[in-house]
Amino acid sequence: MKKFIVSCSAFAFAFCALNVSAQDAEPLQPKGTWYLGSADATSLFKMFSAEGVDVAPFVGYTVADNIAISLGLNMASATIDGVDGASDMTMSSSQVSVGAAYFFGDNFYGQAQVVLGNSDDGVNDAQSSTGYGVGLGKYIPVKDMWFISPQLNYTGGSNDLGSSSGAEIRIQFGASF
Repeated sequence: MKKFIVSCSAFAFAFCALNVSAQDAEPLQPKGTWYLGSADATSLFKMFSAEGVDVAPFVGYTVADNIAISLGLNMASATIDGVDGASDMTMSSSQVSVGAAYFFGDNFYGQAQVVLGNSDDGVNDAQSSTGYGVGLGKYIPVKDMWFISPQLNYTGGSNDLGSSSGAEIRIQFGASF
């Protein structure tokens, strides 16, 4: 019985010590931190291609220690040259995304987002779309307020014509303050 009481006491002491040290630890991303950035730096590789660069700015805010929310906006437009005297066709699209992230470990984070959007080619009816994304990333402070963040995501979505899903690798970059 004496061994049992000593063992329980040792366990309780260890649990309290771990709990106190966990409370004293600095949060990875403290409440009140703002983030501004671009959603996909990998599109910079397309800078000189016919596809062009896709810049999707976002703003985020840490609502509690290690818990952030974000709002993103993506607008794109592409013009396709007409063939054999046909007029040029301009396609445009816009998306709004709302997301949340939880930071853990060594500045890793898990995230989820919902995306709403539409696209219009100027000829047919505009199409609406909905989507989602979940993923893991790593927040890497670079210098002063600048950061880079590689991610592995799984995304899915649907529009008026069908649905799709798949994995993607993204690299976010931006500033936090």
